Amino acid sequence: MIAAATLTPLSASAVAFSLALLGALCLVPLVRWASRRLGIVDRPDPERKLHGRETALCGGLAVFLASVAAFLATIHWGGGIHWGGGEHFSTISELPGRWSVLFGAAAAMLLVGLVDDALTLRGRQKLLAQIAILCCVIGGGTLIQTVHLFGVSLELGVFAYPVTMLWLLGAVNALNLIDGADGMATTAGMIICSGLAVLGWQAGTGAEGIAAIAMAGALLGFLNYNRPPASIFLGDAGSMLIGLTVGVLAIWSSSSGSTVLAAAPVAVLAIPLFDSAIALLRRWLTGRSIYATDRAHLHHLLMLRFGPRRMLLVVAVLCLATTAAGVLSVVLAQHWIAVVGAAAVLGVLVGTRLFGYAELSLLVRRAVNFSESLLTPAVRCDQRMQSRTVQLQGSRQWRQVWETLVEFAQHQGLSQVKLDLNISWMHEGFHGVWSSVRMPEKIEQMSLRIPLLAFDPKLDQDRIVGRCDVIARGSDPAVYETLERLAEVLADLRPQLSELVVAATAPSPPAERATTERATTERATDRRYSPAAVGDDLAAATR
Repeated sequence: MIAAATLTPLSASAVAFSLALLGALCLVPLVRWASRRLGIVDRPDPERKLHGRETALCGGLAVFLASVAAFLATIHWGGGIHWGGGEHFSTISELPGRWSVLFGAAAAMLLVGLVDDALTLRGRQKLLAQIAILCCVIGGGTLIQTVHLFGVSLELGVFAYPVTMLWLLGAVNALNLIDGADGMATTAGMIICSGLAVLGWQAGTGAEGIAAIAMAGALLGFLNYNRPPASIFLGDAGSMLIGLTVGVLAIWSSSSGSTVLAAAPVAVLAIPLFDSAIALLRRWLTGRSIYATDRAHLHHLLMLRFGPRRMLLVVAVLCLATTAAGVLSVVLAQHWIAVVGAAAVLGVLVGTRLFGYAELSLLVRRAVNFSESLLTPAVRCDQRMQSRTVQLQGSRQWRQVWETLVEFAQHQGLSQVKLDLNISWMHEGFHGVWSSVRMPEKIEQMSLRIPLLAFDPKLDQDRIVGRCDVIARGSDPAVYETLERLAEVLADLRPQLSELVVAATAPSPPAERATTERATTERATDRRYSPAAVGDDLAAATR
């Protein structure tokens, strides 16, 4: 039996990192083999996924086993680790009870992820499971009681529980959403965990530093198999596990164990949190479901610009910059460094239009329209119209389609028309809103949502490319005739939509292109989308 030996903080960290690294290097091939044998693989999906072949999932299981084993072995073998003025523990049994809660919650989160990887849970089912697990974590004593920033402490009181839940949910889903490209979440998680380890060492919370560096080591070992082209993915099991770990350790690594130093942990997690915030903002502003899929995340846009390997390098530089800012703010006791550093990195992303520019532009235009509506005199509200558009992705001329709809709305006296195009497989997106400053009362509104179809030559079938929403005054006697004319306009626009989709595909010989265009035009008169069909549906809805 190997005798226990007291380890210094530096040697304990080195042992934990090395054990986790070796453990991951050994475990990942076994997990990959088992995942393929059981059929738990990620299949290509042209809507939102970037890989072109079946790839094993369950990588999170190897990361979990390697990091936990390394953590426990370091604590046991160390015999006693004293971090000046911080915690002291000599055996695993002396660890606070909250560690047992964290390990149990991590195992439960891993299980939910594995079930999702194997059976594909609905978004709301997964969210409910996350909330249940996080309630256990909060009940076990992990609570943000105070927010400290720029020397000012804000006691949360009864709001501590919802704030902690939002923080942990944000961390879990931020790492989950950013895991969409080879090595993306692995690289970000590794750098974030390294930063949290330094924060833990600075605060004198020894176990937290060892846990964070063990997770970083396991992720580095996993990256050997997950870098482009990846042979195994973290899966939801792995990405949610990393999110839970960094979310909890960000709280525990603070000076008191119950206070989030907003300037440091938030800066360390700035990149994944910003990606999630922009995704939610985009879906809210365009009226899409929060569970809607698209190819407008940070990794999608960086992949288009830089390719898979350079994209990973860019992500690493971004995460290193924000993490360094967070760590320096604690080391130098200057919280403004974290705020300025994170803001500068995010500002570069937005300013260079790499990510977030379109969504923030749409938000600003919406705020401007709202301000204008407040300042418009009541006598002019009915005549005053507002319009805002944004090209969310791509460069196709969707504005021609939009202008046709606006012209129709003006002539027919509609109160509002919206066009939202989300063509993820083409990396194209467009959103436009035209509306009256004063909308009819809810009881007077007649609203209609029509899905827009276009012919995709790659699949040789029609696909939904977006939707058109209209609001009309229900008391208008001619409202049904107006909506029938709208159906005719949309039917006339369908060939134009299809031509824009066809133009995004690879060039084809002239004869083949002519055949495709004829087929596209003919499909515009399909019964499912013809003016007569929509008119029948409108009539049936009023019976």
